[in-house]
Amino acid sequence: MYQMESPKTFGEFCSEEARYQSLFEGVPIGLYITTQDGRIIDANPTLVQTLGYPSKSALLGIRVSEVYEDPSDREHEHALFEDDHIVQNYETQLRRLDGTLIWVRDTCRAIRSKSGEIQYYEGSLRDITREKESEQRLNHMARHDPLTGAFNRYALAEILKRETSRAKRYDHSIGILMIDINRFKEVNDQHSHAAGDQILKRVAGILSSSIRDTDYVIRYGGDEFLLLLIETKGETQVVRARIAEEMVSLRPEKAIDGFPITLSIGAAHWIPSSNVPMETILADADQAMYADKRRQASLRSSASS
Repeated sequence: MYQMESPKTFGEFCSEEARYQSLFEGVPIGLYITTQDGRIIDANPTLVQTLGYPSKSALLGIRVSEVYEDPSDREHEHALFEDDHIVQNYETQLRRLDGTLIWVRDTCRAIRSKSGEIQYYEGSLRDITREKESEQRLNHMARHDPLTGAFNRYALAEILKRETSRAKRYDHSIGILMIDINRFKEVNDQHSHAAGDQILKRVAGILSSSIRDTDYVIRYGGDEFLLLLIETKGETQVVRARIAEEMVSLRPEKAIDGFPITLSIGAAHWIPSSNVPMETILADADQAMYADKRRQASLRSSASS
């Protein structure tokens, strides 16, 4: 009977070294080998492409610290080897040759000699830029009001926890302005919700331009906004005056079909050493805002009579 020859194994066709090189070159994940001091001594085509270099030879010899956006990330990752021989899924930002930033997930292990000394590092880099961008978009959507771009109530608890902790540590007070758009319901009723949306966006823009980058604009309710002024010492009135000035500067836009856009504002201050709960201070600002609203309503009534 004819007997079929047994198939040859892969190892019979190529050497162990050639098999490794084929895997190293062909895998669709960036692979690298670096010296102990961080010089790249080998890289596969995927890594060369990920980092935007024209060729493998152009990348070899580069110090890893040169491609890290924040060199301290490299130091932190390197320090993790003191606790283990491997670092898994370490996320950081790298800078491509053309200057663009990418997010990567790095897994690396130290190859040691029999005596335990590190000889070199080998690892893999996976480009997760799209994943990070999607994550950031979702996080932004979860924490921001889609109409005005201001922070929402969901983000407020997180912001208060972080900023009150910092305020206690550095003994800095936090200024609070509670803001309401006057007669907003009338705008919606008489001029449509689209007109009301335009007012909300205009007011949010004014509030954002009236504060520092370190402060916060929160859409607190339907037509209410909350400003958190970080590290203030009673300067809420300065911001309040700036907002009033910005509102007046909207001369061509300050009214919709003759309906004036005005604000009621209540101010309060949270002082860490007072031990007064932040909820109480927010309530004080809210009461002050409604007092201002009643005052303005009384003035309008007197002017029309």
